[in-house]
Amino acid sequence: MRERIEAGFERFGRVAVRRRYWVIALVLAFTAGLAVQLPNLGMETAVDKFLDEDDPARILFNEFRDQFGRGEMTIIAVHPPDVFDAGFLRKLQRLHREIEQTVPYVEEVTSMVNARATYGSENELIVEDLLEHFPETDAQLEKLRERVLANPFYRNTMISEDGTFTTILVRTYLYDQGDDLGDALAGFEEDFAAAPTEESARPDSLTGQQLGETIRALEEICERYRADDFELSMAGTPVVQHHLAAALGRDMPRFMGLMILTIGVVLFLLFRRASGVFLPLLVVILSVVATLGSMAASGTYLSTPSQILPTFLLAVGTGATVHILKIFYLRFDAGDSVEDAMAFAMGHSGLPVLMATLTTAGGLLSFLAAKLTPIVDLGLFAPLGIMLALGYCLVLLPALVAALPLRRRAAASDEEAASALDRGIMWVGDLSATHPWTVVGLIALIAAGSFAGALRVTFSNDVLGWLSPHDPLHAATLLIDEELRGSVTLEVLVDTGRQNGVKDPDFLNSLEQLEGSIGRLTRGDYLYVGKTIAITDVVREIHKALNENRSEFYSIPQDPELVSQELLLFENSGSDDLNDFVDAQFQLARFTLKVPYTDPKNYDGFIDDVQAEFDRVLPDHMESRTTGFMGMMGRTMVHVINGMARSYLLAFAIITPLMILLIGNLRGGLVSMVPNLSPILLTLGVMGWAGLTIDMFTMMIGGIAIGVAVDDTIHFIHGFRRYYGKHGDARAAVRETLATTGRALLVTSVVLATGFLTFGLSEMENLYYFGVLTSFTIATAFLLDITVTPALMVLVTPKRESAG
Repeated sequence: MRERIEAGFERFGRVAVRRRYWVIALVLAFTAGLAVQLPNLGMETAVDKFLDEDDPARILFNEFRDQFGRGEMTIIAVHPPDVFDAGFLRKLQRLHREIEQTVPYVEEVTSMVNARATYGSENELIVEDLLEHFPETDAQLEKLRERVLANPFYRNTMISEDGTFTTILVRTYLYDQGDDLGDALAGFEEDFAAAPTEESARPDSLTGQQLGETIRALEEICERYRADDFELSMAGTPVVQHHLAAALGRDMPRFMGLMILTIGVVLFLLFRRASGVFLPLLVVILSVVATLGSMAASGTYLSTPSQILPTFLLAVGTGATVHILKIFYLRFDAGDSVEDAMAFAMGHSGLPVLMATLTTAGGLLSFLAAKLTPIVDLGLFAPLGIMLALGYCLVLLPALVAALPLRRRAAASDEEAASALDRGIMWVGDLSATHPWTVVGLIALIAAGSFAGALRVTFSNDVLGWLSPHDPLHAATLLIDEELRGSVTLEVLVDTGRQNGVKDPDFLNSLEQLEGSIGRLTRGDYLYVGKTIAITDVVREIHKALNENRSEFYSIPQDPELVSQELLLFENSGSDDLNDFVDAQFQLARFTLKVPYTDPKNYDGFIDDVQAEFDRVLPDHMESRTTGFMGMMGRTMVHVINGMARSYLLAFAIITPLMILLIGNLRGGLVSMVPNLSPILLTLGVMGWAGLTIDMFTMMIGGIAIGVAVDDTIHFIHGFRRYYGKHGDARAAVRETLATTGRALLVTSVVLATGFLTFGLSEMENLYYFGVLTSFTIATAFLLDITVTPALMVLVTPKRESAG
């Protein structure tokens, strides 16, 4: 069977050489057809897009946003010498108005300029902007100070507890307003909120590019207003997303450039000829273009995790061309014609290249089990890209080789250096084959230490922590968390089960009780409730205002009719603020917890505590559900943990049968997985002992490593079987295998390891560790393949008489 497949590859190589111009034309036309889609390739860093469309947490989050709009806001903290200075307030007013009038996609801007001011005057309820009547005198300014600092609702929203910081809150539209969606939905918001929640049923959300325009405009305006007496800091979920997208945009071209340069240098050192550099690079770059074009054509966005795809394909795709070209150049320099040399190279290396590609694709297909959209996208398009790279290698490469005027190269002094390298690899392999039990014992000891380290590994998905420690967003977030008691939110949606249920004093009393008990929840010193916001704030404000603004009436009325009347007066005042707290039927209520940013690994238990408190206080017929940024990230954290286990098991389940098929027996196939799984265990051990965490990026190392590590094993075992059939001696087969493929294994490993090491230059912390750890895993896999694999092959393969 193997001989027939190899003969088929030989025949195909001859066809590609003879029909080279047709092949080149067809492949270039195919590539051009996909390349025209590249301008449509967008980037997406929104945290809600981490989850699948059918994930319950994402469905709930979309329901919440359909009802209450985009909950995540950009927070601009302003620190003047005196918040209640007339000059400062006028500058704040100018900044507020400029943001409203010039920043794109902004739905609402809230600050002290237009904060809700509710008070009674001659039995009339007045709801107006806080600075509706701008204070001109010192007495008016002092009255404003007293009024603001005495209002519990302003505290840690509009102003810090000590009155030294104030804020501007900027909320963008949820949906693209290009088609005047807001006007089209006027009067129908209730029907729209009850519509199906499938992604296809709702309008287009603002894209990451549009949100980026908003944040860039805000940054430009803030830079103009920033001064020693007008310090500005900006944070919030939209700002985090923008900084991630910006870092992605800067990093990806840099990675691709460094990868191309690295591959070029390594290829030149290996082949010492221009065609040996130009051909692999051209083939693999065209496959990257085709892959990205496929993503664009399917409407798939590049995300923070999938930004590794181009660089990864450059590195992995080069390996196949190296194995083909190495054999081709050897035969061509020895005197074979281009056609004969290529046919031999395809027959010799075509099958292992195919098997290596299938196992690499199989390892990456394991990402489909992750249930995280960016990882699933990578699990779709990375295997597609690898298979495209294989197709370009097997189809386009022979045609390009035949179309170029190649010159033969006689053996020279550099060949002696190469032979020394070969001899070094052969010496290591021979030593391992001679002392197999010693090698197996050593790797067992190392594995035991790594296992102990792996048990120490913890999980994380700190999105803000992905950014460089030098990114100003870290300092801004810390400042806002300290001075304004939180920069992110957890939202709780409460369904009272009946229309006007929110107006029931018993329900409002329950919410008031929850404000107290929820406010006392903490997780160490890093996670606490800095502020709760709910319909109760509005009800208390109204009741106080309608009772001569007396502070003792800042409470919930206990008469249902009185609650309804007071809320009706508030609505008739012209304010639409109730839309931020309840639905049109007063059945749903929103309860917002403002908390400091921390690693999402801390969210899960805290969210459970919040949910338990709501379940304890609310009647059984009422339903409460947590969502918002914290809810989404907490759910993502669960998927990171579960997705890693599922993807690793799936990778093992896909690749092991392929290895059994290649080797031809169950025992040999299972044994061959030892050097392929060991690098993952060693890497996990290093992470555990070094105190590194597993996140959305480092969880991918295993799937990538097991797929890539198997490549070297396949090439080794393919050669081993060939030469074992020739000699009938395992040690001799090891020597000859490493003599013919050892250098190619080293070169492909160097390309892959140095390629992933380029991620170590990223300004993003998560990519730095991903690159360094993946590079370590690949280097470890190579060392195990020239030590452990020979030892295992000697142990499981009996010695027999030569077949030839």
